Amino acid sequence: MEKTSRRVFIEQVRLLYVNSMIPILVSVVVGAVLCWSQRIVVNKTVLIVWFTLFFTISVVRISLLFLFRKHSTSEYNDTKYWHNRFLIGTYSVAILWGSASFLLFPDSQPNQMVLFLIIIGMAGGAISSLCPSLPAVSGFLSLMLIPFMFKMMILSSDNSLLLGLLLLLFWVVTLNGAFKINTSIRDNIKLRLQSIEREKIFKANEERYRHIFSNAPLGIFQYDKDSVIVDCNDAFVNIIGSSWEMLVGLDMLARLKERGMLSAIKDSLTTGNGYFEGEYSSVTSKKTSSVRVFLKAIKSSDQTIIGGVGIVEDLTEKKLSEQQIQYHTTYDSLTGLPNRRLLLDHLTNEMSRASRKGHYGALLYIDLDNFKTINDSLGHSVGDELLKLVSDRITDNIRQEDSAARMGGDEFTIILTELDDIIELAAGKAREIAEEISYCISCPCKIERQEVYITPSIGVSLFPKPGIRSDDILKQADTAMYRAKAAGRNKIKFFLPSMQDAADERLRLYIDIRKALNKDELAIHFQPQVDISGGIVGAEALLRWHHPKRGLILPGAFLSIAEETGIMWDIGRWVLRSACQHIKIWIDAGLLGDFHTISINISSIEFAAPDFVNTVISILEETGARPEHLGIELTESSFISPGGDIVNKIKILQELGVKFSVDDFGTGYSSLSYLKSLPLNTLKIDRSFVNDIKDASHDVVLVDTIIMMAHNLGLEIIAEGVETEQELLYLNTRGCTIYQGYYFSKPVTVATFTKMLEAGNSKLAGT
Repeated sequence: MEKTSRRVFIEQVRLLYVNSMIPILVSVVVGAVLCWSQRIVVNKTVLIVWFTLFFTISVVRISLLFLFRKHSTSEYNDTKYWHNRFLIGTYSVAILWGSASFLLFPDSQPNQMVLFLIIIGMAGGAISSLCPSLPAVSGFLSLMLIPFMFKMMILSSDNSLLLGLLLLLFWVVTLNGAFKINTSIRDNIKLRLQSIEREKIFKANEERYRHIFSNAPLGIFQYDKDSVIVDCNDAFVNIIGSSWEMLVGLDMLARLKERGMLSAIKDSLTTGNGYFEGEYSSVTSKKTSSVRVFLKAIKSSDQTIIGGVGIVEDLTEKKLSEQQIQYHTTYDSLTGLPNRRLLLDHLTNEMSRASRKGHYGALLYIDLDNFKTINDSLGHSVGDELLKLVSDRITDNIRQEDSAARMGGDEFTIILTELDDIIELAAGKAREIAEEISYCISCPCKIERQEVYITPSIGVSLFPKPGIRSDDILKQADTAMYRAKAAGRNKIKFFLPSMQDAADERLRLYIDIRKALNKDELAIHFQPQVDISGGIVGAEALLRWHHPKRGLILPGAFLSIAEETGIMWDIGRWVLRSACQHIKIWIDAGLLGDFHTISINISSIEFAAPDFVNTVISILEETGARPEHLGIELTESSFISPGGDIVNKIKILQELGVKFSVDDFGTGYSSLSYLKSLPLNTLKIDRSFVNDIKDASHDVVLVDTIIMMAHNLGLEIIAEGVETEQELLYLNTRGCTIYQGYYFSKPVTVATFTKMLEAGNSKLAGT
């Protein structure tokens, strides 16, 4: 309400200034005429002074009008300022007119009537220009007429008294009329402002509607009661794939062919609502889109349906996203094969079908041997390409009725269906297919200019079996696969009931070995490395596990589990730290000479870790062990790709004094390819070659070749697994001078090995 009053006041002041120019000019003319007519009966000096003041004030008022037009404002406080200035000018002129009753009042009766008529005329004229402001009009009339009435009263003649009374009556009537006119002006201003406001709101709503209609992300179209489209927005045009000109004027009931859409339009024109969802083919563009359409009737004031409006949502992207989500939940994104979830569905269906038809199928569980080593050595991009290659080889070499899946990582599965009605024959066919798959996967391949070899370990479980579900068959095949790995990798093994016990045993060992790290159950034994006389030149640190219930457990029983479950790195750091601590103790005791080397075995997983070098350096600094007494033994699998990273790791540690040797040399498939490229110190001949030394045997030829090759490359040779004097003498005659094996000593405890160091020889009583 206050805001409206202020806006009305601002408009009233504007009207004062707009309507005052002509009245001011007229008043100047009237004042001049009055002075001219009274020049004979009134002192000329008085006339000149009065008119000069009148003219000056009028000029100021006119100037004020021009200033207002130039600096007009819509602010309430500024408008009050302009109103007050206007009142000052108006009241000043009124006072001058009032003073004329005394200064310019003539003695002659005719001249008095002239003044009377001029005063009355000016008062009447003021109403038309000053009524927008009640203070202006009332002040002007009062200041001008009251002095004249007073003048009439003091003359005391009958005519003057009558004129005074008439003037009083005129003043009252004029003020009353001015008040009514002012009220009318205020009401008109309010109505006009309200009309303007409503028009603004209407335009804003119209613009808002048009903006929403034009820019809505949903398609919108309007139609009349005859189902003819009368308007539509750009989104609707894009969804339909047509044009505005072709759509507007389209009779939907006559042209559309989609029954669901026709039914929805009819429903909207009869019941008021319609709905359609599905594939819609446009009759104007032949474009097919997946849409959802909401239709709503438009009704007149008497609730008669006069048309309708439709909201169209394009579901094409949503449907595509749903399909992609569905794909990614059931298929592997790297290889495009079904994933574990879809495999179990397929396996469940195939098991049910096999039970109904009375035939046997099989599930092959495939794990790639040493894939992690390839992935860590050659990079994940090579690993991903290898997985895709294996996937292609599997899908290209299975029957059309069979299906393959990727379980994750480097594990794949194959469902073989309708093998045979007899379980023995079905098992035979499953083995034949598994051997073909194994052969295909094992073929060499080149990825990013790297020659890569990979072999699979395959577990097989037949189905159906009474009371066995699909996830149980999967577990059985997985268990058989682990049995294939335990048998030396690159093998095919079938599930047997006893395998489940082995799987449970592996799980128990995994749980126990995690506890062993925290309970000081792990220990290191040392097997001496000696010369021909038994003199100790070094030792190999070997891990042992003193289980509280099972007793002593050798590494072969649990290290594979540690590698598969990710705790090998923790175990490796523990072994490295323990060996370095003992080296420090023996150094301080003066038991290690410059030629003594204590070697530890490092797995390919540990060596491939990015922080391996920093870890070794950190433990050496922490324990205070001298690097020249530390040896690191690596298996050939660590050197699948002798890249710069491997060479740099070895060189950094060698510069500190750490020695490197290859353990079990000769058992790998890439031995000769890395000997020249790696800065090694020692080769260890595998025990399998040493234990079978016989005249003219194949193994003797290999031993001779390894020793000769090592000498040519300037590498030291250690033969491990020496158990007989015959083996010792043969190796010595061929130039191998350092030995390790039971012929000299088994792995012994720290205390026993300390005594050996003190004696300088491995030939101690009781060892």
